[in-house]
Amino acid sequence: MQSDPPADPTHLLRQQLILAQVRLMELEDTRDELVPRLAESEQLLAEAQTLADRKADETAHLGRVLADLQAQASHLRHVQHETHLALEEARARLAALQQELDGTRLALETGRQVQAAQQLKLAQADQALLALREELHQAHATAAQHARRIGELDHERAAMKASRSWRWTAWLRAVERKFGGS
Repeated sequence: MQSDPPADPTHLLRQQLILAQVRLMELEDTRDELVPRLAESEQLLAEAQTLADRKADETAHLGRVLADLQAQASHLRHVQHETHLALEEARARLAALQQELDGTRLALETGRQVQAAQQLKLAQADQALLALREELHQAHATAAQHARRIGELDHERAAMKASRSWRWTAWLRAVERKFGGS
């Protein structure tokens, strides 16, 4: 490197001024490049703000929806509790009715057994009645035979008492009755 002779301050100032102008032109070029990017950034920032505002509105809406859903969930829990209580009550009532039904079935079965026993007794009584009717029929037949025989005997006795020999021996029967007969 060689050393430069001492320069004139005006020259140095000119050089610095030229460098400053070059630097200004570079900055203007950079500015010209950055202005559209800045506009894009501002546009993106505006869109981001709009999106943020929309999201804030959606968040508020979702907060209201969440509050409504929580209220509905609370209501549903209450309804579920009430339903559970009603279900337990219905189950208890069902159990009581089942016991009552079992008792009724037992009573009905017992009644059926009693009825079957009564029907058996009734059938036996019917058989006994049929046997008694048969005996009665036979007794009526026997009574009719006896009545007929009695009629025959009465007729024979009347014929015998009407006979001459009966009338002639009447005095012997009277003596017999008086002295020793029956």
